[in-house]
Amino acid sequence: MPAALLLLSAATSLFTTTWLLAAAPFTVAVEPVGFSVRSNGEEVVITQVVPGGPAAREGLKAGMQIQNLVSPLRPGSHGPLTNMDEADLRTSLTPTWEEPLIIIVGTLQKNAMFTLQRTDKPPRVEFPVIPLPPEQVRLLTVHQQLLYTTLLSRVERGEPGPVQAPTLDIQQDNTAWVTQGQLQVVDEGGFTGQWVHPRFVLKSNCPERLEKLVVRGGAGRPQTLRPDPGSRRAAQQFTLDLPLWPVRDVTQGCAKGLTELTASVVAEVSCVNDPVLRKTLPLKLALTCDQPIAGWRVSRLLLNMGENDFLVGAQAVVPLEARLASLIPQATFVTVVEVDDKGKVTRRFATAPVTGKAKEAKEVKTEVALDTKTARTVRLAAELKFADGSTRLTPVESVDILTAEQKAKEERDWVEGNEKLRAFTARIQKERPDPCANVAATVEWIQQQPEVSHAWAPKDGHNFNYQVKGFDQPMIFMCHHR
Repeated sequence: MPAALLLLSAATSLFTTTWLLAAAPFTVAVEPVGFSVRSNGEEVVITQVVPGGPAAREGLKAGMQIQNLVSPLRPGSHGPLTNMDEADLRTSLTPTWEEPLIIIVGTLQKNAMFTLQRTDKPPRVEFPVIPLPPEQVRLLTVHQQLLYTTLLSRVERGEPGPVQAPTLDIQQDNTAWVTQGQLQVVDEGGFTGQWVHPRFVLKSNCPERLEKLVVRGGAGRPQTLRPDPGSRRAAQQFTLDLPLWPVRDVTQGCAKGLTELTASVVAEVSCVNDPVLRKTLPLKLALTCDQPIAGWRVSRLLLNMGENDFLVGAQAVVPLEARLASLIPQATFVTVVEVDDKGKVTRRFATAPVTGKAKEAKEVKTEVALDTKTARTVRLAAELKFADGSTRLTPVESVDILTAEQKAKEERDWVEGNEKLRAFTARIQKERPDPCANVAATVEWIQQQPEVSHAWAPKDGHNFNYQVKGFDQPMIFMCHHR
């Protein structure tokens, strides 16, 4: 082949390659603001403006050239507008609902800035899927990336994410402790003389915001719950209690060998711009029957007093404080009473209403004068009256009226009992070098020891408790698990 022909062939091949690499012109419609543009790799020119749209109202016209993009900024966009492909150009010229499209239009010598706001309704949920695919994260604006990162962190911490429809969930963990046919304590709740009130948490989440939450169940009246004034949070949570189980059903449940009772509440969630969500939510009450009750469980309802023993013939004025901070539901009146060894009220002292300052402080203080003519044990309790008309007694606090001889023996017994407790604790640490490695096995071993009256451990395994014979002070052994 002649050299000239070879040169022509090479030139033709080079021209063909260059033509294939050159960007083919394309047109992009930016519908949210009402205009279209054409890009040929060298310039981006407006080709059409929709009458009445945001672009037309701002004065954009066909033939104008877009020189620069000011907002919104997307870190994932590839360089100048003239270098972008069809998808990236459409994305870059599309404003968000919070960030307008700001562009420089005209020539390098004479240009103007235009700001275009989109007027369509924003989506209810800006990021319906968490996490977003990487290719979508790349297209987010700087502002959107900040919002997305914050939302992603919340979701990773287990906090409620965005929803497209109202949701409602319940959280509760309630246990009733019954001893010898009598209800003693309700974990995460409380009780009156008639009804058990479990405490539970309702968690609602609205696409926009919550208007109100109405809850019905048990013997109580419907409760209407609303977010705090001015709150704009989509996710809300409320803590409440309702009278769901009669006390007799709980005690009879233990008598029948049941391990739990069930009930339900009906809740209606009213979210702004959404239909009402009506949902039936189940609740469970675990029953623990005739098991030792840890002192910390009972102490929440005890009377708090100063001295708990006096000598015969001495003046005995006992200051008392009824602790109501953890009382569920709240009492309306508190009366200090004296009871016999069978729990029957034999004398009533002062009665105080739980209103005003007492209700705010969640405590009622009083004092009682005791008869000290003879040696005896005085059993004091608080009689609580509730809004449902029922009453019940708190656990008894004892005050001993002692002779001098009895007082001296009591002090000797306490010293001896304390020594027994310390000796047995030292024995545990010697014979079981790591008692917290298997708390259940440790408690089982302790129960088999002759000097121990009883031992027990909570379900969480963070501690175990035991009591030596002849000494009424229990020992709590704390386990700090890593």
